[in-house]
Amino acid sequence: MEYLVLSSIFFAFSNVLWKWIVSDYLPLQVIVKRSIITCFIGIIVLIFKYDNFNFYNTVGQAVFVNLTCLIGAFGLVFMIYGIKQSSLNTFIHYSLVGSTVTATYLYLVEGIIPKNYALGISCIALGFFIFLWKQRHNTKIVSFSTHRYLFAMALCFSATAIMQWYNLKTYDLVFLAVHQELVVLTVAGFMLYFLKQSPIPFFKLDYIPVMALVVSFAIVLGMYGLKVTNPFISSIISLTSSIFTIILAVILLKEDFKWYYIVSMLTVLYGAWLLS
Repeated sequence: MEYLVLSSIFFAFSNVLWKWIVSDYLPLQVIVKRSIITCFIGIIVLIFKYDNFNFYNTVGQAVFVNLTCLIGAFGLVFMIYGIKQSSLNTFIHYSLVGSTVTATYLYLVEGIIPKNYALGISCIALGFFIFLWKQRHNTKIVSFSTHRYLFAMALCFSATAIMQWYNLKTYDLVFLAVHQELVVLTVAGFMLYFLKQSPIPFFKLDYIPVMALVVSFAIVLGMYGLKVTNPFISSIISLTSSIFTIILAVILLKEDFKWYYIVSMLTVLYGAWLLS
């Protein structure tokens, strides 16, 4: 579980960097440049570190791996446009929906019932209830299209987590992480071209390379954590990334501190530990 927690922390740092960067660039521009760098990092690791890994065993597996990455890429795009138009607590609501979908699949199809299920779920629900209840006055009106983006994001990320869990039984986690980023780059690049948005000059100095390095660690740690646990535990712990983001925003961006940030985070983490 510690790998998933570390992954959430790295993603939280990425979210803070995103807040700095997106004020100067369009979301798709950032995704394209970030993906170019993360793909380069991943390919270098594969060349110099991993001598033996499966590429594709069958045509069917090749289709399944590519479909997994494609769904994940669209989930990222939906997430960006959804978060841009909504509040954090709305995003968390839909993330929790995604975790519920994942848990339902694992229970009905795989027969996986986490230990201390009732108590763990109760702690997680209590932690997010504390967070959402205290945040209720900050909620802004969300359009129907934004709800669609976030709902699509939740479904895509749930499906990707489950499908990658199956993929990790056959393929190396770094290979899958690089594959995911290559598909993200392809999808974002196509959308950038379709929307007639110009890319960011690759050698222009900004914080995107730092973000790419942080995301690389987050993706690999998240993949390894998913491999040794299951998609439900992974999706639950990934929800803490939003709360870690708030803590980092208080420290790095000097935003107002709220006591319930710590209380809700510790309650959710305890619930996730019980489920693991």
